[in-house]
Amino acid sequence: MSLAVYGLAAVIVTVCTLFFRRRSRILAVLLPVWFVLAVVIDQTGVFPVAGTWVAGDLLRFVIFGALMSLPIIGYAVLPVLAPEARTALSAAPLWGLAGLQIYRIGGVAFFFALQDGRMPPVLALSAGILDVVVAVSALGVAYLLRRGIGRRPAIAWNLIGLTDFMIAILLVAGSILGLLTLTPAPSAIGQSPFVLISLFQLPLAVIVHIEMLRRLLGVRTAANVQGA
Repeated sequence: MSLAVYGLAAVIVTVCTLFFRRRSRILAVLLPVWFVLAVVIDQTGVFPVAGTWVAGDLLRFVIFGALMSLPIIGYAVLPVLAPEARTALSAAPLWGLAGLQIYRIGGVAFFFALQDGRMPPVLALSAGILDVVVAVSALGVAYLLRRGIGRRPAIAWNLIGLTDFMIAILLVAGSILGLLTLTPAPSAIGQSPFVLISLFQLPLAVIVHIEMLRRLLGVRTAANVQGA
């Protein structure tokens, strides 16, 4: 399963890098570097023991969360620090951004972890099911946007995608802080391939969702949706 997750991420990096190659050198360089760093950390691991929290995991969780947030913060400050990169990202068509989310099919890794007893059912099922729903519907949303329609379904789809991450983060945070009792503890989220998912696929998906919502909520005509 790890190889499949790695493969999906590598394909996405390649596609995005090729798109930005002539539009933004910054993004064309940062994306592969970001991916490689996520792979290295994934191989190292964040939480040493699956199924339970051990001493030092809270600090590791804080660092883990900070690493997840960095790309999203980078996206937020992009207009100020790198206007060229902001312009290049805005050039990506909405239908292309939607179709990109097909890589969320890698969320089936949660089902395998549940089967192996490494992940609590509530987290595995919520994250796995929502990831697969977003991935399977991505091409349909992309098709509608390509035709210049489907603004409202696309907005709802993006909100579902963001809700997926919010639930997962709250469950993991609640568990490590002792606010929720999950069996087993979701410490496997800090092991391969979930580190790669958390540090690369998740922030990338959040950025795509926010970028799409930013443009969709400003769209007033079907023509604008198609041309965005």
